[in-house]
Amino acid sequence: MTYPQWWERLVAAVIDGIILGVVYFIIEAIFRSIAVSMIMSGSIFVGQLVMAISVLIYIAIVVAYKAFFEGGNWQATPGKMVFGLKVMAEGGGKADLKSVVMRTWPWWLNIVVALAWLISLTLAGTLYFVIMVVMIVVAASFFMAPLGRCIHDQTANLHVGKAGKGMFGG
Repeated sequence: MTYPQWWERLVAAVIDGIILGVVYFIIEAIFRSIAVSMIMSGSIFVGQLVMAISVLIYIAIVVAYKAFFEGGNWQATPGKMVFGLKVMAEGGGKADLKSVVMRTWPWWLNIVVALAWLISLTLAGTLYFVIMVVMIVVAASFFMAPLGRCIHDQTANLHVGKAGKGMFGG
């Protein structure tokens, strides 16, 4: 199996992050406006609940996005497709859906942020920052891992490998 360069995975993640970020920006803008109007009318808990729901929707979108693309026939998100990368099982075969969903565990950490919204607006912001630090550590694990496997690849027993030239022929 040929493994990608570190920068290919990084740029692929940035591409996917932009796609998911645009979707989440729209969802959060809608939910935030509802939450603010609830809070301004005195329904603080309802406003916090609305924000918690927006985080849960984001988690569901990320997991569905990855499950659809990486667990489907493409075996790759659009970002990975740009570089000809695929998410593969141990022997290089197609990854099963259960393993692909397991590979999304770093995004599940945002459930803590959703719960924090129900407790305190300040706590939610603080926990979001902590979770982003954890996500950076997960991403940094790529640089220290054998065969370029990040922690989430290892826990799901999957590999990201080169499966073609991609859009840039590398």
